[in-house]
Amino acid sequence: MEQAAESLEIKSQFLYMPNCMIMAFDDPSTHTSEVRLIRTSQGVELDKLLDVYQIYKAVSFGDMPLEEATELLEEIIQRKAHFNRWLRVFFYGLASATVGPFAFEARPIEMPACFALGCSLGFLQLIVVPHNELMGNMFEIIAAFLTSFVSRALGSIQSRGHEVFCFSAMAQSSIALILPGYIVLCASLELQARQMVPGSVRMVYALIYSFILGFGIMLGSAVFGSIYQDATSATRCENPLSNNSAWNYLFVFLFSICLTIINQARLKQMPTMVGIAMIGYAVSFNTAKYVRGNSQVSSTVGAFAIGVTTAMIPAIFVQVPSGLSVSGSLVSGIISADQMTRNATGSTIVSGADAETPLVNNVALKVGFSVIQVAIGITVGLFVAALVTNPFGRRRRKRTPLAQL
Repeated sequence: MEQAAESLEIKSQFLYMPNCMIMAFDDPSTHTSEVRLIRTSQGVELDKLLDVYQIYKAVSFGDMPLEEATELLEEIIQRKAHFNRWLRVFFYGLASATVGPFAFEARPIEMPACFALGCSLGFLQLIVVPHNELMGNMFEIIAAFLTSFVSRALGSIQSRGHEVFCFSAMAQSSIALILPGYIVLCASLELQARQMVPGSVRMVYALIYSFILGFGIMLGSAVFGSIYQDATSATRCENPLSNNSAWNYLFVFLFSICLTIINQARLKQMPTMVGIAMIGYAVSFNTAKYVRGNSQVSSTVGAFAIGVTTAMIPAIFVQVPSGLSVSGSLVSGIISADQMTRNATGSTIVSGADAETPLVNNVALKVGFSVIQVAIGITVGLFVAALVTNPFGRRRRKRTPLAQL
């Protein structure tokens, strides 16, 4: 906004907050200013984002008249979504099914259940929430509660003394698309740009958001545990596909494609985005082999690779689920559920971690701390990538003010 205002020779100041921007336009002749407050809901549509950026660049460089740019922006706002909502609901299910094997130790037998739960999540978020404000306010808790309840119910099914399904894989995979990946990315980029107010607000929101998800998982597990006393307490999956790294890369590829469709990317954008997501995961995955249980280091190195190659949105979504699975924080609430329903004490091993989890009063803090670790890792990685790729700052092209055209 500041660069566009400079190109238009408009004296103005801007203060950005999530979902809100305050703009002050100064009039030097009268020594007055006009303040405007703009509020709108945020979202991600990668095809429109590309068009808006091209218009912004053309206006900033003086290559497009302001009137033409305004008309084009109006057309973009009125344009229909690249993919309709029902198709995206289907890809919500595919994304939940494909994220499980590489991030949450899912096996082929859990993938149909993950698909069904993911479609249910997509239906709630894309179809129900836009028409129900109350559901929108409670969406995260309701989604985490329902998926955790159903996942623990399926995970408690036994055959010949062995559990058929893995509870933790289904519970985590089904909510992977509402993990705060995009929020963490925006917060990291804003902090990198020294926008402390919006960056800090988003980072705190991501922390509270993660607390809510952890509470929803714990609540769903506890309710089913109170109904069925022999409910599963396992937080590890036996013989996961992730033991074979070749499967991991296949499912990262499929998951990245699903993300690009869910986030409305164009077909010509997909190869680059999917390729960069693969690069980021490969770097993060191989780094994690040498720093087991430390999601901060692997996230830093993965974010550095992504920052160097850019096109970050789908790639960061891959980083956040795999980063949280290292610490296993999302299913650590099952300990609390067992204590609530069975009066049990002690601790258990969580997915991907070598150390035992804390007791019930530390469950929420563990989820939040895991998000902070991943966020710090991504932020540092992007900082270093920006320093390496552009150590002397950007060289701005000489612009021609539109007032002179």
